[in-house]
Amino acid sequence: MVEFKNLKVMPMSNQINKDRSLEIIFPKLSHFWMDSGLLGLYEIAKKENPSEMGVEMHLTDEGLTFKGTEDNLTELFNKSYKSLLDQYYNKSTEKQRQSNEGFYYDSKEDKFVRFPKVKSMGVAGLIFSKPPRMTAKQVKYDVIELNEAGKKTNKKVLPPEYSHLQDRFDSFLSETGLKISANNLLIDGPNAIQPQVEIKVKKGKERGKCFICGEASHLLTDIGGTVYPMITGSSGVLSFNSNGGSPEKVCWKCGFLGKFVPVNGFYVYNNESYNIYFPYSSSLIKMSEVYDSFQAENGIIVEDPNLLNNFKNSLGVLFQHPFEQFFTFLYSLYLTFLRKNVTDEGVNELDLGKLYDVFISKAPLEFYTINTTSLGDTQMGKMIWPFNNSVFIFRLFENVEKNKISIKEVMTSLIDRDQKKYENKTMMRNKVCERILKKSSVVELIEQHAFHINKSKKQYIKPIHDFVIEYEKILKEGNDKLDQAIIDTAVSLGKTIGFSVASAGRKGKGDLFRLRKTRKPEDFLNEVNRIQIKYGTLITSELYGKGQEFENNFQEFKQFCMIAALNTFNSKSQN
Repeated sequence: MVEFKNLKVMPMSNQINKDRSLEIIFPKLSHFWMDSGLLGLYEIAKKENPSEMGVEMHLTDEGLTFKGTEDNLTELFNKSYKSLLDQYYNKSTEKQRQSNEGFYYDSKEDKFVRFPKVKSMGVAGLIFSKPPRMTAKQVKYDVIELNEAGKKTNKKVLPPEYSHLQDRFDSFLSETGLKISANNLLIDGPNAIQPQVEIKVKKGKERGKCFICGEASHLLTDIGGTVYPMITGSSGVLSFNSNGGSPEKVCWKCGFLGKFVPVNGFYVYNNESYNIYFPYSSSLIKMSEVYDSFQAENGIIVEDPNLLNNFKNSLGVLFQHPFEQFFTFLYSLYLTFLRKNVTDEGVNELDLGKLYDVFISKAPLEFYTINTTSLGDTQMGKMIWPFNNSVFIFRLFENVEKNKISIKEVMTSLIDRDQKKYENKTMMRNKVCERILKKSSVVELIEQHAFHINKSKKQYIKPIHDFVIEYEKILKEGNDKLDQAIIDTAVSLGKTIGFSVASAGRKGKGDLFRLRKTRKPEDFLNEVNRIQIKYGTLITSELYGKGQEFENNFQEFKQFCMIAALNTFNSKSQN
């Protein structure tokens, strides 16, 4: 009888456990960042055909559920992560694709392969901005000394184990014009951006609770910018407080979701700053439907050759500050997604059905906006705010365009071209856009800007003149503060004054500036009377018939009056 000593028999339960179906639930956390990652995982995994891999996937308003064996779930998550990196993190500009400067040796195919340099941009760049690293392996070049025409030079050559490829390698470099710019030759794969993730679907011993979701987890890692960039990493926590103890921990699921956030984000990069926009709803189903709509053929998504933005820009390139950038995004969304085809009468119509489906039906849709600025090699968050006035803005665009007012001309008219610093040229426009987005009055800013740019020369202001009247009337609907009749009276008075003083040229313009300087209602009326006597102006009796309303709303009345007067003056004095 043969006796076996120290023989280890693998229990059958191991194989049974591997074949046992597991359920992995990623709950909705009601946080725009993590829920965007949840949506991103769903949209990427969906394209990997999970059912063919033996995995069931279900999205509900409560979260995302996966069912399958340990191996199948792990395979799906790994494949989804690889697809995510290829689509969102390892991006190349058009110039980088054309240059194709990288190369590696493919040992299976026995050939040298070129690849473009890559970098992460947009939301992915905010999450992970480290340089690419090797995906397989690499070998260090040897260096030999050459003597060419009496001049000694160093040359990088392949190490002994690859020396049989040297002639082919030299020919490859000569034919492509590429240079050896690194100390190592890549083998069997290019450099790529690879944020580290840990995937462990099988539950084990509980290690603690996750700082983000609050669930108990068997696998925890230090929290950092790759989970949520607005939270500093462990080095940041410990460097400012040596007695602060260990940083907070997050579970593997939250760490995994944090990498998928770019799928749901729009971005624009300008002056080393990011402006990022996330469509968000309390309903995950709604977010998924909106994502599919935006990804449609006539959607807003584009691929910029320089990777500076990922959405259509319909208002030009001189947009740099947070609120004006977001305004361009909303207008581009209106043009490409929400507007019906132009009618035979040349009138643009808002697709009310689509507006309702996207922004109101089931659960309201809002946008979370993030503004960052460069701080060395990293981006520092400056502002995060939710925007929920989309329906108002889109109806505004429709009403303005129906009145033959060009939004693009309005935005162009708000540029201060006399400013020397580039960033100051659109500072006023950014303030105007901020107030529009917040449904606040802009007449004060428009009046300041109109007279500022016309101080020493004549500037065309009709677009902003027409816009401010239309916008303020819409804004004041149902508001007793300044009704439309008061606006009409102020504009009518301004047109009369502007027409009267236009023939006097510079002296007439001086009278406008003098009228603008008045601070009290009685001073304003005295100056109007002076202009009436000097130029024979016929002032409408409506002004004097609205005495109390005029006094109660004097500043706004005067601002409307002065904008209309300057616009009329510019128009008539040109003839």
